[in-house]
Amino acid sequence: MKVREIMTRDVTTAAPGMALAEAADMLARRRLRAVPVTDGEGHVLGMLTDRLLISRLLPGLERPDASGPAGGNADAGEVRDIMERAVMCVKEDEPLANVVRLMLDREIERLPVVREGQLVGFLTRGDIIRRLLLQDAAGDKEETKGE
Repeated sequence: MKVREIMTRDVTTAAPGMALAEAADMLARRRLRAVPVTDGEGHVLGMLTDRLLISRLLPGLERPDASGPAGGNADAGEVRDIMERAVMCVKEDEPLANVVRLMLDREIERLPVVREGQLVGFLTRGDIIRRLLLQDAAGDKEETKGE
């Protein structure tokens, strides 16, 4: 099985210049935990996570000594100010078993999926679990039919 077979294809993204307040609203409304940050051509520049936003919006939770421009004001800042810049991506034709092993070994929850450097999908642990559950359910139905 390849990554392309279970990845999410309709990926919500953020632009590096998007205001943090707008990005926070987008994640909250769409009930997302993270989005890739892309340029106008679809190249992955970083990742914006709910954790990064919470760290920025409520600095007392993780950085009680926060002060200055990096404080807890979402109106003052852009996605590029807080996004994770070192983002591992995988290719859509990568064997799923290899990617699952990588995600487990490195405790990665989500990965952008790229083709020739451009974002084509997103793979999360939830996608993998849903696929495994669907396979198990389909296998159970086949066993039941044969009995």
